Amino acid sequence: MQKNQLIAEQKFNVVLTAADGKKVDIIQAVKDATGLSLIESKSVVENLPAVLREKLPKAEAEALEKALEAAGATIEVKPVQ
Repeated sequence: MQKNQLIAEQKFNVVLTAADGKKVDIIQAVKDATGLSLIESKSVVENLPAVLREKLPKAEAEALEKALEAAGATIEVKPVQ
């Protein structure tokens, strides 16, 4: 086994910290990102901060962050400890 195979790729959580843009756009972005219903997504946006996705690879977490920020959300990508 090679040395680099022993080191697992670091994972990240995507946390919605603020919804300063148009709430409708942010709710739709959360719905698209999580697969939740509109009602569940609205509840997430109204109860911040909220972890949207957990243990994602860095590239996927950054792509999700860009999509949500484009809708007006404030996102924090935190490494999983």
